[in-house]
Order: sequence, then C-alpha cells, then structure tokens
Amino acid sequence: MNLKTVSILKNELIEKKNSLNSLQSQTRKIDHESEAELKDVIDRSDAEEAWFNKERMSQHWKLELTRINSALNRIEAGTFGVCEDCEDEIPLKRLRVRPDAALCLNCQESNEREAGQTQKATIGFSLFH
Repeated sequence: MNLKTVSILKNELIEKKNSLNSLQSQTRKIDHESEAELKDVIDRSDAEEAWFNKERMSQHWKLELTRINSALNRIEAGTFGVCEDCEDEIPLKRLRVRPDAALCLNCQESNEREAGQTQKATIGFSLFH
C-alpha cells in the first residue's frame, strides 16, 4: 500500500477519533447540566432508559476508539493493512470502508462464525443445567 493512501486513511482515523472524543465530552457536559432537571421532569423508568441508552453509546464509542487507536498504532509500526491472523494484505477496498480493520474479510468472517458457535454452545449448555 502506498504512503499517500496510508496517509489519507490515517487522517480519516484521526478525524473519526476526534469526532468520537468530542461526542463523549459533549455527552458528559450535557449529563452534568441536565442531571438536576431530569430528576424533576422525567419519571424513574424514563431516566433509567435514558441512562441505559447513554451507557450503551458510551461503550460503543469506547470500542470504536480502541479500534481506531489500534489502527493508528499499526500505521506507526508499519503493519497497517496486514491481517493480524493470516498476515495477508487486507484489500484496500475493505480498508476504505473500515480503516480500523485488523483482519481480512475471510478471517473476520471466520472469527464471527466461531464466536457465534461458542455463544450457541454456551446458551445450549446453560439451558440444560
């Protein structure tokens, strides 16, 4: 992969990282400012639902930031664009869609199938015990 393409993808990752950091900061600020108002206006179940949704988004943003930081580290290490499982080159088409991808599509799909099978086995085990 040429340096210009890596540079473009790096800039996209940095922009997304900055955007996510900004969203997290704005959410924290809004939470602090509106906390007293929420106690007076919204009943308990609405407040709990709002908290759950905020926490879910916060976890999503943290995961995205972890993936972005990992991709930026791979750029610095010179391993960006190389699948962490099979060590084949990740196609540029995939990296343009998902610049934080650490796995080629085949390895990603394989990992997801294995995770799904593990989850099914765990659910099946817990149903019978």
